[in-house]
Amino acid sequence: MASVSLALLVIGVLCAGLCGALVLPAVLRFAHQGVNHSKRQAKVVGGAGDREALIAGLCRNGIIVFRPLARLVLTIPWLRNTCELCVRVLEIKGHHAYPSAVCETMLAGSALVLLIGLLITGNLLIAVCLVLVAGGVVLGKAKKSLDLWEEKLIEQIPDALRSFGICFNAGYSLQQAFEQAALDTPAPLGMELRQASFDVNAGRSIGEALAALEMRTQASDLRFAVVALEIQHRTGGSLQELLENAAEAVVASCDLRRQLGVQTAQARLSAKVVTILPLVLVAVLSLAMDGYLNTFFSSPAGLGILFIALGMEAIGVLAIRKILGIELG
Repeated sequence: MASVSLALLVIGVLCAGLCGALVLPAVLRFAHQGVNHSKRQAKVVGGAGDREALIAGLCRNGIIVFRPLARLVLTIPWLRNTCELCVRVLEIKGHHAYPSAVCETMLAGSALVLLIGLLITGNLLIAVCLVLVAGGVVLGKAKKSLDLWEEKLIEQIPDALRSFGICFNAGYSLQQAFEQAALDTPAPLGMELRQASFDVNAGRSIGEALAALEMRTQASDLRFAVVALEIQHRTGGSLQELLENAAEAVVASCDLRRQLGVQTAQARLSAKVVTILPLVLVAVLSLAMDGYLNTFFSSPAGLGILFIALGMEAIGVLAIRKILGIELG
């Protein structure tokens, strides 16, 4: 009986080795071809360098292996919103991206982190915690990058409005005012104004260009400028006082936003600690004391306590976000 089991084991190992020798090169060749295809696609559309080319290719093409799972993930509203947030950040950095491609890339990254965690620790729980922490860090950086971009854009709105007022007093048309304001205003708002000027030159109406400008920026403070410019385009009257009032309103809104940021900094830090600390503690305990939490996760009482704890943590995070969710627009 033992000899039969040993023979079966040897045969299984040989079959596994043979399958690995046949399948692994094909998988690696497929991955290599996919990466090269992404680089070629990105270089055709103007990518600079291998790293930028690879990022551009992933933003457009994604990873086809994860496409069915990505379609399922995108049916969940909050996960789709997360992917759209990443898409917006990538577009700000100059990469045209699609939610499906970004979701596929994020799933591939999560699978890679999970695999590395399993290989290093040999514990599924620690690997899952690593995936969650890595996802939180990436999303946190994306949100911070978007907030910094929006803050810089909003701070440039008053100067852009004053530039429009000077152009109108000098007798410029709205299209000429767009071109001059785009030259006078640095990025990121200057780039958006330049794009609006290109839209008008390409044949779009002023109203469509302004609507596209507001949709791209999604900054509530820019609505003052859009409404003022639409009024000027329709009536043709002097808007010097209206533009000055809009600029003052934007400045007051920026000051209020800074004050709220200072006063709510401690609460925002608490929200981050509440979210990340339990995952870090579970990973550290599992890594330091092997099998210490096995009983907790295998017993019905332990699983019940786990779900209660997760529910309480989610409620706490949502409560803090609701308290801090002050709308200024």
